[in-house]
Amino acid sequence: MDLASEERQRNEFRNILFELSESQEILKEKFDRSRIYRRLEALYHPSVGEQSFRHFYSDIFSVLTTVKQGDKPGSIDVLGQNLSEIRKGYQAINTDQAGNVIDISDSINKLYDHVSLDIARMGYSDAADWRLSQESNLANIRAQISEIGDTFNERTKIVEERLGNAQREYIAILGIFAAVVLAFTGGIAFSTSVLQNLHISSIYRIVLAVVIIGLVLVNLLYGLFYYIGQLVNKNAENNLKPLWIVNLVFLLILIAIIFAWYCGFVEKRNTRINENGTSIQIEAVPES
Repeated sequence: MDLASEERQRNEFRNILFELSESQEILKEKFDRSRIYRRLEALYHPSVGEQSFRHFYSDIFSVLTTVKQGDKPGSIDVLGQNLSEIRKGYQAINTDQAGNVIDISDSINKLYDHVSLDIARMGYSDAADWRLSQESNLANIRAQISEIGDTFNERTKIVEERLGNAQREYIAILGIFAAVVLAFTGGIAFSTSVLQNLHISSIYRIVLAVVIIGLVLVNLLYGLFYYIGQLVNKNAENNLKPLWIVNLVFLLILIAIIFAWYCGFVEKRNTRINENGTSIQIEAVPES
């Protein structure tokens, strides 16, 4: 087998296929069609002494792959259409050197069948790849939708919990403010009642009652506002030092009042005032 002659034939075969894949205009004119027919006849019906040519599947696949990838201009669909036109239009009218009619219809039919088979296989492979790609994309989209749905549900639960907590906090704050108002008004009313009975009660009791009311109101109001601060700012640090100072002052005042009551400072003062008033009256009486 002459490998050099075979390689030359294979190169010519590939060149014919590349040319047929470039454009459909290549078979538009009769002269162009005849030229392609003669090239195919020279390939499949060689001269006397030359080897008969049988095309290779590998050459067909190589040409189709090269054209499909864009390494050569043209289209594999155009190649299939041009081979179909060649198959339909070819007629055995030429003769060889021995006067025998050259008929390569069977070779053209096989070439058309093999090329069409490879084109269909590539199309099916592309369709399968596209389908797999779309299924993969669809799976990714479904996964993203599922992830978004899970995230949305989690955030919805968080928002619902926050809304529920906010509602409870609002109710608690309103209740505390109502308690503040009631405590403040109650303390004012009680203080007013105490002050109205100022003339009939002991000064020690009145002052002691006022101090105790003030102590209770200060601690109650501070406790309510402290709880409101904890609801609004959970991480905030509240300083209790002012409350301790105020309570200490109130306690000192209470001790001072109790001590004054025990020692009778007011009574001694009243006695001293009465004695001074009596001596003044005696001194003011004229001698007879």
